[in-house]
Amino acid sequence: MQKINTTTLAAMRSNVLAERLFHKIIPGQFGLAFVITAVAFIADLSKNGLSITGFITTLEHWQRGFWDGNLMIFTLQMILILVFGYSIAISPIVYKYLKKMAEIPSSGLQAALLAGTVSMAASWLNWGLGLVAGAIFVRLLGHSLQRRQITFNYPLLGAAGYSGMMIWHGGLSGSATLKAAESGHLKSLVSTNLSLPDAVAVSDTIFSLSNSLITLLACISVLALVALLALRFPKDSTSFDIPPLHPDIDLRAERASGAEVLEFKRWPAHTVAVLLIFYLASRIVTEASLNFFNPNVVITFLLAFGLLLHGSLRAYMLSIDRAIQSASGVLLLFPFYFGIIGLLRYSGLTHDITQWFVSLADQRLFPIFVFLSSSIVNLLIPSGGGQWAVQGPIILEAGSLLGISPEQTILSFAYGDQLTNMLQPFWAIPLLYITRIKASDLIGYTFFIMLIGLVVFFLGILLLF
Repeated sequence: MQKINTTTLAAMRSNVLAERLFHKIIPGQFGLAFVITAVAFIADLSKNGLSITGFITTLEHWQRGFWDGNLMIFTLQMILILVFGYSIAISPIVYKYLKKMAEIPSSGLQAALLAGTVSMAASWLNWGLGLVAGAIFVRLLGHSLQRRQITFNYPLLGAAGYSGMMIWHGGLSGSATLKAAESGHLKSLVSTNLSLPDAVAVSDTIFSLSNSLITLLACISVLALVALLALRFPKDSTSFDIPPLHPDIDLRAERASGAEVLEFKRWPAHTVAVLLIFYLASRIVTEASLNFFNPNVVITFLLAFGLLLHGSLRAYMLSIDRAIQSASGVLLLFPFYFGIIGLLRYSGLTHDITQWFVSLADQRLFPIFVFLSSSIVNLLIPSGGGQWAVQGPIILEAGSLLGISPEQTILSFAYGDQLTNMLQPFWAIPLLYITRIKASDLIGYTFFIMLIGLVVFFLGILLLF
């Protein structure tokens, strides 16, 4: 028994040292955006020349990305996915079941496994839903365990609840996979006359056997790692203040009069929801495929189900009012990351980074190099859609010249993009806001999740592609 206690104590001490290290070297979300912007700005300036003309050119690159019209549309789409997903997560029905599930675990180990399962399952369906539902579930779990005086590791619980962001791009809301399914999208990305297909069906990417196996293995591996970490680091989280989460919307405090009563009735919300669902169903029947899926379709689904779950226009509006707080980081930081995209794109830096990897690859190793380069670029551009817009044309053209199928290139890119979400805390903003866990504490554990993901995706690409 003494030997076990000594081993556990040593492991806990090493974990504390790791958390302190991440706390010292990783700034807050806005601070990190500033650091990356400064690095990209200096790199761009070095290519343009250290002169007034070069400085002005670099400023132009930065601002062209900062206020790019298409990227601003993408910002709104991501905010709506996040906010509408949050609204669904705090709806009475979903919240009720999440709260019941939070009472099930009787140990920190069980709680961590359950948090990881919920996060990855929901993120595969939709990254916005998974991100918010995972965060809310972690908060509910933490409060429940603390109330019942059960020892658990709250930062590890948060990492498990965030783990879905490492498998999302292989799921139903993957940016690159959905865009590739749009007719003409691939050919619009490249300027040369390459033999690219008009579209790549989701059956060849999201629902392919190789992607299904790799994603499933990644989920199993993450849960096994979380279990191991929970056993080795059973930290007492009594030092964390985890207050109860009360998302319930009390309409009794609202006093309706006159025509305002309409917003409190069920039939208007249900009518809008049914019309939206009918429209989407008609698209599926008309096109007889899932190739029409894009971010707007995802947003429409989330809006329709949110209205159904909340039951009235007023209740839904109040849920959106609460959910919008979680999107403050996206609203503020996206323009700065788009500025980074401008610096990388218009200076040719992204091309240089990717081309360096591609130049080292042959037909066998090209998907691996796409995966690795995507992982690195994601640290600078933490947006699957934004990164695809910058990196997609380069890797598609190079892959086509090497005889690599577009679906292999797309999935290799997707795995790399999602992998380093475990090291890049940008998408963790809603979880950090809801759970009140510090970024440095979270990354102390997501770093190890990233390592296990690196092994799974690397071997999966090497063996199945």
